[in-house]
Amino acid sequence: MRCLLLAFALGVLALQQQAELPSAARAVWIALPLAIALLFYAIAVRDATVWRRRAAHYGALLFAAVAIGLGGFFYAAWRAEARLADELPGAWEGRDVEIVGVIDELPQAQERGKRFALAVEQVLTPGAIIPSRLSLGWYASWRDEPHAADVPELHAGERWNLTVRLKRPHGTVNPQGFDVEAWLLENEFRATGYVRDNDANRRLDAFAGRPDDYVGRRSAHEFSPRLAEGRMPA
Repeated sequence: MRCLLLAFALGVLALQQQAELPSAARAVWIALPLAIALLFYAIAVRDATVWRRRAAHYGALLFAAVAIGLGGFFYAAWRAEARLADELPGAWEGRDVEIVGVIDELPQAQERGKRFALAVEQVLTPGAIIPSRLSLGWYASWRDEPHAADVPELHAGERWNLTVRLKRPHGTVNPQGFDVEAWLLENEFRATGYVRDNDANRRLDAFAGRPDDYVGRRSAHEFSPRLAEGRMPA
């Protein structure tokens, strides 16, 4: 059993080393010969002698490992394809889009504002196609701009109506450097952007999460100021 689990893991690892995802046609061309080989193998083993059956046992184990390894490879490919399909179309980059979503992580304070993760629940702009999870910044306007606005208090679990401007994940990969695009993908962020100054931006619900999330959100809210001061609560 352990060798079969290892074969599955190796299949997943093999997919991660590929430069591109395999096509469906490639999966068929690999799976079909394997299925035919297994069929002929089963027929040959049926009338084999005891000695040959022992050898056949190890042969069956090898076949199973190969099959499960391929299963891990194409399972990982299917999951990757599903993740990549949730993307921002190029036509909607750099355009204002009105959405409704829930802040599903603790917002991070930055120099001119805050950065937070938003789970999109509804897209209000007609025809807009938006990924299900976004990494957004909300920045204070420069003080010399007319109608300069401050960033409101943001907390995990709140539902907001926001006007945002988005772009698809992009990043450069330097040797020994941090791969921003890979990090965004691992954290299910399929677009990044920022909140636009708009009168439609408003908090809809103070807490839109599940009841069992309340304790964690409340604790995090109480701990954050103390952590910023470098001390723990008494």
